[in-house]
Formats: sequence, C-alpha cells, structure tokens
Amino acid sequence: MKNLSFSIFNIVSIILILVIVILIVLPFNLINMEQAQRIAKWKSEYEQLNYCFSLVNLHEGSIIPTEEEAGKIITEEYILERFKPYFNLAEIDLRELNKYSYRKMNGALITKDSQFYFDKFIIDKDGTILSVRKNEHQIISEVQPLFFMFVDINGVKKPNRIGRDIFFVNIYRNNISALGNGRLKSKLKSNCSPIGTGLYCSEYYLLGGKF
Repeated sequence: MKNLSFSIFNIVSIILILVIVILIVLPFNLINMEQAQRIAKWKSEYEQLNYCFSLVNLHEGSIIPTEEEAGKIITEEYILERFKPYFNLAEIDLRELNKYSYRKMNGALITKDSQFYFDKFIIDKDGTILSVRKNEHQIISEVQPLFFMFVDINGVKKPNRIGRDIFFVNIYRNNISALGNGRLKSKLKSNCSPIGTGLYCSEYYLLGGKF
C-alpha cells in the first residue's frame, strides 16, 4: 500500500512539474511564433516597398529629386505627393494619431531630439502606418540617406515596438535600404535584442536573423 501511495505521489508530482514547465514555456513559444509571423510580414513589406521605390525611380528619374529639379524645397509632404501614385496611399496628409505611441525594443521612449522620432503619420489602405522624415544631418556623401521612412506593419495594433512591428527604411536619391544596412552582423544582432533599441532589426531580419 505504501509503495502504491508513493507511486501515485510520484506521478502527481511529475504531472505538476510538467504543467508548470508548459505554463512557463508556452508564452515564450507564442511570442516567438508571433514575432516570426511579423518578421515574415516585414520581409514581404520590404520587397513591396523596394518594388514601389524602383517604379518611382524609373518613372520620375529619381526617388528624391534635387531642389533645383523640383523647383522648390523638398519637404516630407512633397515626397509623399511624389510617392502617392506608386504606393497604396488614400491620403498624404501627415497627422497625429490618437492614442498611438511607440517605444524602442527595450521599452525606452523615443525622445524628440532623436533622428527616429516621428509624431505625424499616414495610414495606407492596408492599415500600415507610414511616415517620412528628412535626414537632419548635413549630407556630405551619397552613403547618407536623404530621408527615413517609418513603417508599422501592424498598424495601431500593439506591440508598437521598434524591431517588433516597427521598421525603418533609408531613402537615397535613387535607391533604398533597410536601416542598419552595411553594418556588421554582430552589431545588428546586439542591437536587435531585448536590451537593444531594435533600430537595426530592419536589416537584421532581412539577412535571416531571428528574434
């Protein structure tokens, strides 16, 4: 009888341990699965963006014209007007979105003095949140982007974190690249981590990196 009781106790203990392990591991697996889906969506979104930008470059002679070519100062609104025929944009008026905010991957806030602080957006017909911002640093070479594009592939839906559902594109005069392009993969990996900002996830995921 003692052996039977002991055996039942062992079985119950093992079952309890298995249940606890499952409860601990399952959320992480779900998080990884969701992020894998977002990474796949980002790759698809980037391919589409790259195609649209190539059309702009082909038909307009450049993605970003010079001010001499445009005959005016190149603003974010001008760029969106230029992109509108090639992108899935219902409107191009940048505006604040009620109750929409985002953070870095590590949870830190984006300060207003950051090059990657965006406070006005548009939403395309698929629900993707987009924005563009001029590179405020002095442009002294062609390796520096002229504009940055903000892309939230998840729209207003959370997590609204850089590197999770928010990514960035460098826009040059005649081509684009994901933010982080050209940096060492080790640098991309360390930035695209729970303790990093997530800014370079845009390129890291395109190279096959995982969350």
